[in-house]
Amino acid sequence: MKKIYFSMMAMAIASFTFTACEDVPEPYNNPYDQIKPSEPEAVIEPTGSGTAADPFNVAAIIEKTAGLNDGDFYNNSENVYVTGLVIETTEVSAQYGNATYYISDDAKGSNRFYVYRGKLLDGASVQNDTDLQVGDSVTVCGKVKNYKGTLEFDQGNFLTFYKKGEGGNNVTPEAPGTLEKPLTVAEALAYIDNLGADKQSPVGYVKGKICAIGEVDTGQYGNATYSISDDGKDENALQIYRGYSLGGEKFKSANEIKVNDEVIITGKLVNYKGNTKQFAQGSSIYSLNGTTAGGGGGETPAAEVKTVTIAEFNAAAESTTVWYQLTGTVKNLKAGDLYGNFDLEDATGSVYVYGLLAEKGGEKKKFQDLVAAKGITDGCTLTLIGNRGSYNDKIEVMNAYFVSVQGGSGGGTEPTPSGNGGVLEGNKLTVVYGDLGITSIDSPITLVDGTTLTFSQEGGKNKPIYHESTKIVRMYALNSLTINAGTKVIDSVVLNYDTYSGTAYCGNEELYGEAGGKKVSFSKDDATLTFSGVGASAFKVVNDLSTGNSGGVQLRCTGIVINFK
Repeated sequence: MKKIYFSMMAMAIASFTFTACEDVPEPYNNPYDQIKPSEPEAVIEPTGSGTAADPFNVAAIIEKTAGLNDGDFYNNSENVYVTGLVIETTEVSAQYGNATYYISDDAKGSNRFYVYRGKLLDGASVQNDTDLQVGDSVTVCGKVKNYKGTLEFDQGNFLTFYKKGEGGNNVTPEAPGTLEKPLTVAEALAYIDNLGADKQSPVGYVKGKICAIGEVDTGQYGNATYSISDDGKDENALQIYRGYSLGGEKFKSANEIKVNDEVIITGKLVNYKGNTKQFAQGSSIYSLNGTTAGGGGGETPAAEVKTVTIAEFNAAAESTTVWYQLTGTVKNLKAGDLYGNFDLEDATGSVYVYGLLAEKGGEKKKFQDLVAAKGITDGCTLTLIGNRGSYNDKIEVMNAYFVSVQGGSGGGTEPTPSGNGGVLEGNKLTVVYGDLGITSIDSPITLVDGTTLTFSQEGGKNKPIYHESTKIVRMYALNSLTINAGTKVIDSVVLNYDTYSGTAYCGNEELYGEAGGKKVSFSKDDATLTFSGVGASAFKVVNDLSTGNSGGVQLRCTGIVINFK
């Protein structure tokens, strides 16, 4: 990469070339070496707070970064938002999919700030040299730094707002529908017309009827390609390309969707290669015939929390309505970090946590208070809940909030979660449901050693329940139990099932165990189901049923024994 600076001294021009790790030219002039206007420059007052809801103007970001030293990032390397007008472009590259340009608070360039190799709306790549032009209004999101004396948005920034100036293309719609007011298919098709070829929208919602079904993969990929329209007919249809089933789950049966089903789809819209209007790969069904993943109507988000491994989390579709519980080892904490950004690892993989709050929807910039109160350190085992998101193609846990911690050190507090019970003897954890003091299993249960039990409805008609009178958990058709042991490795799991009036409530014939993406075999006697050779930190039992989503044999359990390696 070469950066060429020009400065005029007397009658000579001196040219300097700096070489870094890439061979792509990056010419730009010093953003503050400007030709003075013939009239006094307008005084523009700094405004904004630098957030998505209240972006800085250019005057404000210049003021905020004036004291940065070479190599320093503003605001602890957190993203900042700045609104301005494009006043000069130095490179708009379809080859590299980005643009380098200056923004200002006015068309005169009374002030200016450098944007280096930025992407377009929500990270879309530049396709041609007219995608970003002088006169366009933008809001830039990214990290700001001092690079060899130049204050700039670092590579990797992107636009969150984009409006073409006079003579440019049509204004790109800001949002493709909301959960409260999803787009119709006709509105979605019109929205895509304004995107341009291969440019993806932000995550949105579209409501329609399934009018055609192509391939439904129930194996490795678990996704489906089909089309929806407003009236259930093939004309004016929108394609869903390799989308997931209800709540972002993989398809287990081709019968999960059928023509004329009414759906609300959530995901990113795209005009693929300029000739196919579709939901991009990774979308999911939010509501199917009025039912959400949580079993309720489609007007409010599902409240279910899914306990998963990090590998399963990374493989899931992006969503702000599906919540996942993760347990892993904390890595790469930064001293004094106010936000709670770090890596979380378990036996299956690693993921970046972007901001950990003390509680759901809690106050930001309070991570050090949480560290002091809970003793969070590198190497401790942390359980959190959050949404699956990404930034610049890097998977992130978003909207994350704290659940429990083990092995922390600090604040003089008890770092081990209190849990709801269970008896731990060496490598054996015995749980009797009636001894836990619970009244329901709607939320994950944290045991004495931090191991969690999460019961989920999955695709069943009925959700699993706990009977206080009998002290028994009932799992109906397709219901699941997920055990997450954090950094421990599970060797075997024993479920104690109930027999009543001569009926053994040991689940359906299709019942199975799963760990690390593989089935785990089990043996059965008159009182227990024993799953051996688990060999993973997370284990899932599903009371599967091959015909429909109700009926069959319940799995009624009085307790569970978990043996660790």
